Amino acid sequence: MPALSAKQHGPYVKAYFQHLLDNGKLPLQAVCAVMRKLLHAIHGMLKHDKPFDNARFYAIPASIDQ
Repeated sequence: MPALSAKQHGPYVKAYFQHLLDNGKLPLQAVCAVMRKLLHAIHGMLKHDKPFDNARFYAIPASIDQ
């Protein structure tokens, strides 16, 4: 559920999800990839005792930003 919520409301997660779909992943595969990436981000956040930085989740390409 956190991955589903993040892909709807987080601009960086949404861009990562769309990137996966554009590269041929099925929607369920893309959600699973988002889940895994969120877990890795949370692990790193806890390990290094730093707050979650949404901007570091995925670098949105400049062509999408405009």
